[in-house]
Amino acid sequence: MSKNIYYINRYNLQKRKEIRENTGYEQIVKYSSLFKPITGNELLAKIVLKVLKLKLPKNYLKITISEEIKALFIALLTGAPIFYLYADKDAFLLPLLKRKFGLKQVKLFGTLHWPIETSQKFSFYEKNLIFQFDGIITLSSSLTLLNHPNQITIPHGININYWQENDTLKFKNFYLIIGVSNRDHEKQIQLIKQIKYLDNTARFVVLIDNKVIYNLYEGLLDLEVIKTRISDAKLKELYVRCKAVILIQKYCLASNLVLECIATTTPIIANNVGDIAEYLGKRYPLFLSQDNQPNNLEKFIFDNENYRRKILEYLSGLRDTFNWPSIVNNTVKFINNS
Repeated sequence: MSKNIYYINRYNLQKRKEIRENTGYEQIVKYSSLFKPITGNELLAKIVLKVLKLKLPKNYLKITISEEIKALFIALLTGAPIFYLYADKDAFLLPLLKRKFGLKQVKLFGTLHWPIETSQKFSFYEKNLIFQFDGIITLSSSLTLLNHPNQITIPHGININYWQENDTLKFKNFYLIIGVSNRDHEKQIQLIKQIKYLDNTARFVVLIDNKVIYNLYEGLLDLEVIKTRISDAKLKELYVRCKAVILIQKYCLASNLVLECIATTTPIIANNVGDIAEYLGKRYPLFLSQDNQPNNLEKFIFDNENYRRKILEYLSGLRDTFNWPSIVNNTVKFINNS
């Protein structure tokens, strides 16, 4: 019989509902009734922090300390496993207590999202908590370097039913640039200029709510900046109507943007960095070359329908791999069978 799995999630699903109801790793908990939330309590968090006088790690949320205390008692009283959706940043007090007091009956599982090289100040790494976990989930294969004895790679998922769109041949001649985190904005701007040089009719839409970053793009020819967050519905409309998405990253394990492009079959011009090829496949035709020159760019710009159709068919063939139900099934099996 499968056990309930109590989870710690740094994102409030209710608060984020209007903006991110259909994207993000936290959506995983919607696809199985076995997932049970552990809710934070601000008063409890204040008391714990005052009594223990803890210095919180980088990016750790104060409210999470109360969730970890609750999780401790749930695990001790019920024997149910505790699942950190974002273990890199959120695992802190509970695994420390497990180690200090030898609480082997407390079963901890977690998913890792960020590259080891950029995460050393996150609690999971700073406190060397890996071996307090009974199982580790990675979103791509590069984190197998951790050498945990019970580790599995299960990819990030996407709500295919919501994002799926088969009418992306009726596009307009604009390119979409989204987001701030991990982006190489200088190289994205260079690519925008290159596309504009090749196709003087091309337009660009930049969706960024960070003033420092969107100021880098303002002033470029035929470019519109959307400076506020938009709903999933409006975002989907942009995906479906744009000619392509531009994404140049500094590193990559898993990307909501890449998954949304797969689900909507929106062509994405991207650099082959980190583990992005595990999601798009090594033979994806619109990867940038090693010197950041777009392979097949002119062909994509000028051979509109035929070449685009091939890319759409390629992306469509990837969809089922990232559909949440199968990913959730594998996640629940891994946790409950460990």
